[in-house]
Amino acid sequence: RRQRQMCIRDRFSALGRVLAQDVISPVSVPPHDNSAMDGYAFAGAQLVAGQPLTLRVVGTALAGKAWAGTVAAGECVKIMTGAIMPAGLDTVVPQEFTTAAADGHITIAADVLRAGDNRRFKGEDIMEGRVALARGELLTPAALGLVASLGLPTVTVVRRLRVAYFSTGDEILSLGEAPREGAVYDSNRYTVFGLLTRMGVEVIDLGVVRDEPALLEAAFRQAAQQADAIITSGGVSVGEADHTRTMMKKLGDVAFWRIAMRPGRPMAVGRIGNAENQAISASSASASCSNSYQNDINTAPGLSLIHISEPTRQAEI
Repeated sequence: RRQRQMCIRDRFSALGRVLAQDVISPVSVPPHDNSAMDGYAFAGAQLVAGQPLTLRVVGTALAGKAWAGTVAAGECVKIMTGAIMPAGLDTVVPQEFTTAAADGHITIAADVLRAGDNRRFKGEDIMEGRVALARGELLTPAALGLVASLGLPTVTVVRRLRVAYFSTGDEILSLGEAPREGAVYDSNRYTVFGLLTRMGVEVIDLGVVRDEPALLEAAFRQAAQQADAIITSGGVSVGEADHTRTMMKKLGDVAFWRIAMRPGRPMAVGRIGNAENQAISASSASASCSNSYQNDINTAPGLSLIHISEPTRQAEI
């Protein structure tokens, strides 16, 4: 089977990818008890209901390093948001709830807070060893920030789904070709390309395949070797030159043909290839409006399900 995992080291490239493994937190977040406010840290047991509290300021705790002093009863430490709580202190009063005196004391008004207020506990967001993000989750901007907060250098994700696509028909003109009677320009490939690119899959454009069984077989075999899924337009109705469904049966199987939808009733879905190189194939009618409807309504949700649920197609970022 094709290798379907990858390790991504540039985490900016991980945005929009699907996790192939649980992300286990190697650290607690936050890594220590810290202050949720700019203010003063003290032992909350000193608070008495209905009474103000006056404390002497004995130091300043800044974010990024621990304050190493000791704090006795009747004392406090000026503290910044995110700074480690000094030992023995469990409460932070916001600076705006205090009155400062010239002698280095502050007074806390009565009943403005309770013991333990404005203190964030170690591991309050994520505890070390716990699952931070589960396998199958989409790496959204918020999830990407979470991974970065854990300090992880890599993240293992599902490889982008590879989708090959081609148009079929002798009447199809590639862009730039001179017009000829009875022929139309190939708009479907560009519609499909846009839909697939919007989904974030890896697209493989195999061009236009003429209405010859040998050429169609070669295109399907190439697509099955290179891709996880194949999308084609044309050749699935009952016309004399409609060889696509027949070729799908020859090279694999057809799970169903035709759906209760107009336009777009002719639609064949099945598998192409063998156990080593196998791809899901979806072939729809050639009318451009029908093709667009088919991909938006039927094919795109199916590809999304394959992308998220396939357990072996992984990549590391």
